[in-house]
Amino acid sequence: MNEDDARKQLAEVCRLTYWRGYVGGLEGNLSIRINESEILSTPASTCKGRVAPEHFIVTDTTGNQLRTPPHARGGRAKPSSELAMHIIAYKLRPDIRAIVHAHPIVATGFTVAGVPMQRCVLPEVVTTVGIVPTAPYATPSTNEVPISIAALLSKHDLILLDHHGALSVGRDIWDAFYKIEMLENFAKTLLAAHQLGNVKALKSSQVKKLLDIRGVYGVTNTLPVEKMLSSDCSEPD
Repeated sequence: MNEDDARKQLAEVCRLTYWRGYVGGLEGNLSIRINESEILSTPASTCKGRVAPEHFIVTDTTGNQLRTPPHARGGRAKPSSELAMHIIAYKLRPDIRAIVHAHPIVATGFTVAGVPMQRCVLPEVVTTVGIVPTAPYATPSTNEVPISIAALLSKHDLILLDHHGALSVGRDIWDAFYKIEMLENFAKTLLAAHQLGNVKALKSSQVKKLLDIRGVYGVTNTLPVEKMLSSDCSEPD
């Protein structure tokens, strides 16, 4: 991707992520793989609602800083302490071109409450991202985080991080952002169902039919089909 275009798109999605309430203050980090050797990412300690295209940092695929934003006084702008989470995803999945790590309130609340979201409830979620797993708790900004998500990345584009928000990967930055948006809408629906007294999952036969039409939506990622058809995620027929 052209770097100038990537900067403009990343800035727009950063601002949307902030104004939609998926991050607050200086939270979150987003990135785009602009080519096979360079990653464009949000710098540390930056409000996503105030960023501009020239504010982003370019690193190589191991995290070494290549280009510093021209606005950075004394060159002090530095990559996010959680860039390692992005790097492991790009390393394990060559198809991933962009990543959003955010803290959507309701979805994060499910992890704080210890309530899993691995239920087949909404057709649009089933057909696009499948079940949404929760990675084990890991101390933010440490190597524990990439280790906690590594095993899940092979089959999931959307992962909840225990007590720490969510990670979304996509074919571009918009795809990754839309998955975060879908996750929060899904969480709000589940919360409403819990408040009404019951979460009624789709039947396994209904889930199978949805999986059979995934091609209509252009979905090509590998979903854990057996898990989605199990009694833990869907209702038996």
